[in-house]
Amino acid sequence: MKRIISIPPNYFYACLILCIPFYFVLNDFKFIKFPYNLLGILLIPAGIYLVINPWYLFKKHNTPEDFSESTALVKEGIYKYSGNPMYLGGVLILLGLAFTTGNIISLLMPLIFFIIMNYMFIPFEEEKLQKIFGKEYLDYKKSVRRWI
Repeated sequence: MKRIISIPPNYFYACLILCIPFYFVLNDFKFIKFPYNLLGILLIPAGIYLVINPWYLFKKHNTPEDFSESTALVKEGIYKYSGNPMYLGGVLILLGLAFTTGNIISLLMPLIFFIIMNYMFIPFEEEKLQKIFGKEYLDYKKSVRRWI
């Protein structure tokens, strides 16, 4: 099993914080101008919902949302449609921020976050869930997409 260096929120916050200097320092790299950049604001609440709702479902099933051992396989709610809604929410928030700021360099942040989650964290979590839940998890994994 791979060793996790940090936790996903740290990567999300790093990407989020890096969007700010790109907006102010690299102001010439705007690719979406006002008022069209405001469409990015629609992605941010959707992303926030995808982060908060799974947390509620984990609490409802009394299973941890961190990397400690899962006690329940949550398959209801948003988990019927996405195997990783929290990560998808993070990508949507970062994408919404990139569109809102209009800075093309900021578009790298959701891409970087996606790559880190997709290749570092998700495989680790899938392996762990398969060991804990076995066939039940494999059946769930076949029935739902990794992202959307």
